[in-house]
Amino acid sequence: MIRIPKGRQEQLLTALVSTLVLMSLVALIPAAAQRLTARPAATPRPTPMRTAPPAAVLLPDERDRALDGVMTIVNDHTFGTAFLIDAQGDFVTAASLVSGSASLRLVDNTAGMHSVRVMGIDAAQGLALVRTPVFATPLTLGNPASLQPNDPVVLLASPKIENLQPTTPAVVTDPTETTLVLKVDQVPGNLGGPIVGPGARVMGVVIRTGIALPITQAAADIAQWRGQPGILLPLAPMPSNLVLRGTDSTSTPAAGLSIQSVSPSRASTAHDTVVTIRGSGFVAGPVLRVRFNPVASQVGAFDGLAATLVNASTLTVKVPAGRMVADYTIQLINGDGSATHSGIAFTVTS
Repeated sequence: MIRIPKGRQEQLLTALVSTLVLMSLVALIPAAAQRLTARPAATPRPTPMRTAPPAAVLLPDERDRALDGVMTIVNDHTFGTAFLIDAQGDFVTAASLVSGSASLRLVDNTAGMHSVRVMGIDAAQGLALVRTPVFATPLTLGNPASLQPNDPVVLLASPKIENLQPTTPAVVTDPTETTLVLKVDQVPGNLGGPIVGPGARVMGVVIRTGIALPITQAAADIAQWRGQPGILLPLAPMPSNLVLRGTDSTSTPAAGLSIQSVSPSRASTAHDTVVTIRGSGFVAGPVLRVRFNPVASQVGAFDGLAATLVNASTLTVKVPAGRMVADYTIQLINGDGSATHSGIAFTVTS
């Protein structure tokens, strides 16, 4: 056996290790070079997703234009909503507001009062059409077949009525060809009001609580009724629970000269009626006068007879027989020459 000196062994071991290291580097260099020269893969971009717009979002101008044609209809004992659908003054409303009523009136959005001609009633569908000439923008009719379950819609009401919200959000929970079932915070004055969808287009008319008739179901009735002469009804009395925005208060005292209440609030044209006017700031004097001015006419104004001051907050005056059947505002010329007026406060009936 050949013996290798210890120094030589160390040299050979060092040479072997060096050789192994070099061989490892030779094997690794191509892979490293490939990694250094390879281009990084691009990160894939996410596909953009379009968010569907809500089914019924009213822009401010759409809302205001639609509300111009939504008004209030009053019958013998209550009030509801009606909406204009054409330039000749045709209003759609609920049959229950018209059927059986001996008198009706339409209150427009300036507090003007109008006699109503009944054009037709379909009790089975819950629909009625009335006509009165007004200057307003008709609503645009839509296609309720486009509605899907849980689509949002909006219930409209006259902006002149203090008792109602002009716009009330709603959801169509079950749209069918013949009915639209609604989830809505509805009050009695909303009966007969329009349900509108995108662009404020009318989708239906509220015929009872939580139920609207699709407007397409009304098309045949409306087409037939437009050619009828209709029946003109006398003016209905103003219900005590109907409060108009922008008219004088009948309960809150005001500083200075004011009219706060009139009792009774209506009188028959068939005979004289003494009414009591209450307010504040009344004074006696030679010019004390009470004048009644019709709301919807340029003629028919008259002075009350025998205006008498009871105290600084009460006076009486006689409404003579034979006055025109109409609604009147009351103008008070005080004894010292100052003047004030009420909102719609007095009605002469037949």
